[in-house]
Amino acid sequence: MRALARPLLASWFVYGGVQSYLEPEARAARVAPTVEPALRELGLEEVKTVDLVKIHGAASVALASALALSRTPRSAALGLAGLAAATAALAHPFWKEEDETRRQEELDQFLKNVSLVGGVLVAATAGHSQRHIDRKKARKAKAKEKAAEAKEKEKAAKAAAKDAEKQARSKKRAA
Repeated sequence: MRALARPLLASWFVYGGVQSYLEPEARAARVAPTVEPALRELGLEEVKTVDLVKIHGAASVALASALALSRTPRSAALGLAGLAAATAALAHPFWKEEDETRRQEELDQFLKNVSLVGGVLVAATAGHSQRHIDRKKARKAKAKEKAAEAKEKEKAAKAAAKDAEKQARSKKRAA
Protein backbone atom coordinates (compact mmCIF):
# COMPACT_ATOMS: atom_id res chain seq x y z
CA MET A 1 0.00 0.00 0.00
CA ARG A 2 2.79 2.42 0.92
CA ALA A 3 4.39 1.89 -2.49
CA LEU A 4 1.33 3.55 -3.99
CA ALA A 5 0.30 5.91 -1.18
CA ARG A 6 3.58 7.79 -0.79
CA PRO A 7 3.95 8.72 -4.48
CA LEU A 8 0.29 9.77 -4.62
CA LEU A 9 0.72 12.01 -1.59
CA ALA A 10 4.00 13.37 -2.94
CA SER A 11 2.51 14.20 -6.34
CA TRP A 12 0.82 17.37 -5.12
CA PHE A 13 4.06 18.62 -3.56
CA VAL A 14 6.03 17.88 -6.72
CA TYR A 15 3.47 19.69 -8.87
CA GLY A 16 3.25 22.68 -6.55
CA GLY A 17 7.01 22.81 -6.12
CA VAL A 18 7.65 22.80 -9.85
CA GLN A 19 5.05 25.54 -10.35
CA SER A 20 6.58 27.61 -7.55
CA TYR A 21 10.03 27.28 -9.05
CA LEU A 22 9.07 27.97 -12.66
CA GLU A 23 6.48 30.70 -12.03
CA PRO A 24 7.22 32.21 -8.61
CA GLU A 25 5.91 35.72 -9.24
CA ALA A 26 2.21 35.13 -8.50
CA ARG A 27 2.95 33.14 -5.35
CA ALA A 28 5.52 35.70 -4.24
CA ALA A 29 2.95 38.48 -4.64
CA ARG A 30 0.50 36.50 -2.51
CA VAL A 31 2.92 36.03 0.41
CA ALA A 32 4.80 39.35 0.11
CA PRO A 33 2.54 41.29 2.52
CA THR A 34 3.47 38.86 5.29
CA VAL A 35 7.00 37.83 4.32
CA GLU A 36 8.56 41.16 3.38
CA PRO A 37 7.90 42.91 6.73
CA ALA A 38 9.34 39.87 8.50
CA LEU A 39 12.44 39.98 6.30
CA ARG A 40 12.90 43.71 7.03
CA GLU A 41 12.53 43.06 10.75
CA LEU A 42 15.23 40.39 10.55
CA GLY A 43 17.52 42.72 8.62
CA LEU A 44 17.28 40.67 5.45
CA GLU A 45 16.05 43.35 3.06
CA GLU A 46 18.26 42.01 0.26
CA VAL A 47 16.45 38.64 0.27
CA LYS A 48 13.76 38.61 -2.39
CA THR A 49 10.40 36.98 -1.83
CA VAL A 50 10.58 35.48 -5.34
CA ASP A 51 13.81 33.72 -4.36
CA LEU A 52 12.20 32.35 -1.19
CA VAL A 53 9.30 31.00 -3.24
CA LYS A 54 11.76 29.30 -5.61
CA ILE A 55 13.68 27.79 -2.70
CA HIS A 56 10.40 26.60 -1.18
CA GLY A 57 9.47 25.03 -4.52
CA ALA A 58 12.82 23.29 -4.95
CA ALA A 59 12.71 21.99 -1.38
CA SER A 60 9.18 20.71 -1.93
CA VAL A 61 10.23 18.81 -5.05
CA ALA A 62 13.29 17.33 -3.34
CA LEU A 63 11.43 16.23 -0.21
CA ALA A 64 8.42 14.95 -2.16
CA SER A 65 10.73 12.92 -4.40
CA ALA A 66 12.40 11.41 -1.35
CA LEU A 67 8.95 10.56 0.07
CA ALA A 68 7.70 9.10 -3.22
CA LEU A 69 10.79 6.91 -3.56
CA SER A 70 10.61 5.91 0.13
CA ARG A 71 14.07 7.31 0.78
CA THR A 72 14.10 8.67 4.32
CA PRO A 73 10.29 8.86 4.26
CA ARG A 74 9.95 10.09 7.82
CA SER A 75 12.39 12.96 7.41
CA ALA A 76 10.93 13.85 4.02
CA ALA A 77 7.38 13.81 5.40
CA LEU A 78 8.32 16.01 8.36
CA GLY A 79 10.02 18.48 6.03
CA LEU A 80 6.96 18.55 3.79
CA ALA A 81 4.74 19.09 6.83
CA GLY A 82 6.74 22.19 7.70
CA LEU A 83 6.61 23.51 4.14
CA ALA A 84 2.86 22.87 3.84
CA ALA A 85 2.21 24.55 7.19
CA ALA A 86 4.14 27.61 6.03
CA THR A 87 2.19 27.64 2.78
CA ALA A 88 -1.11 27.38 4.63
CA ALA A 89 -0.30 30.24 6.96
CA LEU A 90 1.42 32.58 4.52
CA ALA A 91 -0.32 31.97 1.21
CA HIS A 92 -3.91 31.58 2.38
CA PRO A 93 -4.65 33.93 5.29
CA PHE A 94 -8.44 33.61 5.03
CA TRP A 95 -8.88 35.54 8.27
CA LYS A 96 -7.65 38.72 6.56
CA GLU A 97 -10.19 38.56 3.72
CA GLU A 98 -13.12 40.98 3.89
CA ASP A 99 -15.00 39.67 0.86
CA GLU A 100 -17.01 36.60 1.91
CA THR A 101 -16.46 34.79 -1.42
CA ARG A 102 -12.67 35.36 -1.29
CA ARG A 103 -12.63 34.37 2.39
CA GLN A 104 -14.33 31.06 1.53
CA GLU A 105 -11.89 30.42 -1.34
CA GLU A 106 -8.91 31.13 0.89
CA LEU A 107 -10.39 28.98 3.66
CA ASP A 108 -10.76 26.09 1.20
CA GLN A 109 -7.12 26.45 0.14
CA PHE A 110 -5.99 26.81 3.75
CA LEU A 111 -7.84 23.63 4.76
CA LYS A 112 -6.43 21.76 1.77
CA ASN A 113 -2.92 22.66 2.91
CA VAL A 114 -3.72 21.75 6.51
CA SER A 115 -5.04 18.39 5.23
CA LEU A 116 -1.76 17.88 3.39
CA VAL A 117 0.10 18.59 6.64
CA GLY A 118 -1.99 15.87 8.27
CA GLY A 119 -1.34 13.48 5.40
CA VAL A 120 2.41 13.86 5.51
CA LEU A 121 2.40 13.57 9.30
CA VAL A 122 0.59 10.24 8.92
CA ALA A 123 3.20 9.27 6.32
CA ALA A 124 5.94 10.24 8.78
CA THR A 125 4.54 7.87 11.39
CA ALA A 126 3.89 4.99 9.00
CA GLY A 127 6.41 2.21 9.25
CA HIS A 128 8.68 1.08 6.52
CA SER A 129 7.77 -1.52 3.94
CA GLN A 130 8.81 -5.12 4.41
CA ARG A 131 11.29 -4.69 1.54
CA HIS A 132 12.96 -1.82 3.42
CA ILE A 133 13.07 -3.83 6.64
CA ASP A 134 14.60 -6.80 4.80
CA ARG A 135 17.24 -4.56 3.18
CA LYS A 136 18.07 -3.05 6.56
CA LYS A 137 18.44 -6.50 8.14
CA ALA A 138 20.65 -7.62 5.24
CA ARG A 139 22.87 -4.54 5.66
CA LYS A 140 23.20 -5.20 9.38
CA ALA A 141 24.04 -8.84 8.77
CA LYS A 142 26.65 -7.89 6.16
CA ALA A 143 28.18 -5.32 8.51
CA LYS A 144 28.31 -7.89 11.29
CA GLU A 145 29.93 -10.39 8.92
CA LYS A 146 32.53 -7.80 7.84
CA ALA A 147 33.29 -6.98 11.47
CA ALA A 148 33.74 -10.68 12.24
CA GLU A 149 36.04 -11.07 9.21
CA ALA A 150 38.09 -8.07 10.29
CA LYS A 151 38.37 -9.45 13.80
CA GLU A 152 39.44 -12.83 12.39
CA LYS A 153 42.07 -11.16 10.17
CA GLU A 154 43.37 -9.21 13.15
CA LYS A 155 43.56 -12.41 15.18
CA ALA A 156 45.41 -14.17 12.34
CA ALA A 157 47.83 -11.24 12.00
CA LYS A 158 48.57 -11.34 15.72
CA ALA A 159 49.12 -15.10 15.57
CA ALA A 160 51.43 -14.69 12.56
CA ALA A 161 53.38 -11.99 14.40
CA LYS A 162 53.72 -14.27 17.43
CA ASP A 163 54.91 -17.13 15.21
CA ALA A 164 57.43 -14.86 13.52
CA GLU A 165 58.66 -13.72 16.92
CA LYS A 166 59.01 -17.35 18.09
CA GLN A 167 60.93 -18.27 14.94
CA ALA A 168 63.21 -15.27 15.41
CA ARG A 169 63.92 -16.37 19.00
CA SER A 170 64.52 -19.94 17.85
CA LYS A 171 67.04 -18.78 15.23
CA LYS A 172 68.76 -16.60 17.81
CA ARG A 173 69.08 -19.55 20.19
CA ALA A 174 70.31 -21.83 17.47
CA ALA A 175 73.01 -19.40 16.44
